[in-house]
Order: sequence, then structure tokens, then C-alpha cells
Amino acid sequence: MVGIDAKFDQKQIEKLLKTLEKAPKECRKGAVSAINRSVKTTNTALQKAITTRYNIKKNALSGGSAFKGDSSNNLIKPKLATESSLSAQIEVRGSRLALVSARGMISPKEPKSHKGKTMRQIKRMAPPAVRILKGSKKKYPNAFVATGRGGVTGIFSREKGGRSIQLQRTLSPANMAREKSVEKATKKAAAEALEKNIEREIRYRLEKISR
Repeated sequence: MVGIDAKFDQKQIEKLLKTLEKAPKECRKGAVSAINRSVKTTNTALQKAITTRYNIKKNALSGGSAFKGDSSNNLIKPKLATESSLSAQIEVRGSRLALVSARGMISPKEPKSHKGKTMRQIKRMAPPAVRILKGSKKKYPNAFVATGRGGVTGIFSREKGGRSIQLQRTLSPANMAREKSVEKATKKAAAEALEKNIEREIRYRLEKISR
């Protein structure tokens, strides 16, 4: 698991604290609100940047019932600030995704039956493929899709002697988050979000104090 720092400008936080220094409670609440709003916006931007570049769906990053039994469930999750701790980050969970659980990156999704087919027809069947980047595809001509132990479907190859082995790895969510275009979009979103939310909180808290 890695933590993705939001990289917010500390001067913006200090601006809010200085403006509201006469009202400590409102100051703290305002800082927490600004940081957390910004983290949530940044989290959305991070997931959008990843799904724009990589062939993975948003719900495959944020988890959900479809991946309840997957050890890599909830791959990207924001950790929010509190009044006792004005820090926040976005946690990126999970090791490299196995092809078996690559969340929409493999095709076909289910084993194709050879029953009733001639050897010629079998040879003409499209080989399994992995799509990691949008618009790209890597074929595995000597592999096949099958359901292995535990009832999980994945891509397998057959070794000499007839033993089947499962092809294991693709990219990790952390690799995706660190990719240059993804990181650039995330940092830009973080900076813009905090600046906007700091100004919003200053106006809101000052109005609240003056009531």
C-alpha cells in the first residue's frame, strides 16, 4: 500500500488559519472542511485520469460488492483530515493485479467450450488477450481462458507434460497512479481544488462569525 500525498500548498492553509485566528474553533473546522473537500475532488480526478489511460473501470478501483472477495478490493481510498490532525492522503492499495483479477482487462471473460468443434475451428478461435492501456492489446496465442481453483477465471498456459500454469501479473494500482500523465492531472486537480475551497471556507466562516 502506498500513500499519495495531495501536495497542497501550505501557504493556502496558513492563509485560512490567519484569517480565522480570532475564532479557533471555526478556523479548525474550516481547515478540515477545505482539506477534505479538496481530497475528495483529487480522488475523483485521480481515478478519472487512471480510467482514461488504462482499461479499468472506476468501480474496479473503488471496490464494491462485485469484488468483495478480492484481496485488492478498494484499491483507491481517501484518508480524510480531522480537527486533531490536519493531514490527509489518498491510499492506493493492492499489489500488481493478477490477470485473473485484472478487473475487465482480459478477454474472453469466460472459458470458450471446444465441445462439438473441429480442430480447425478450435485453431481459428481468437486467442486470449490482455488490454491494459486504452487502445492496446497483447495476445497470448499459446494460452487459454479457464476456471481454476476456487472457481476463479483467468488466463493459463500449458507446460510440457500437460501441467497448466496461471499467468499472474499486470500493473499495480500504484504503478497506474504514478504514471506521468496521471500524476500531473492529479497534482493539478489538488492545487486548484484547495485554492477554491480555501476561499470558500474563508467567506463561509467569516459570514458565520458575523451573524
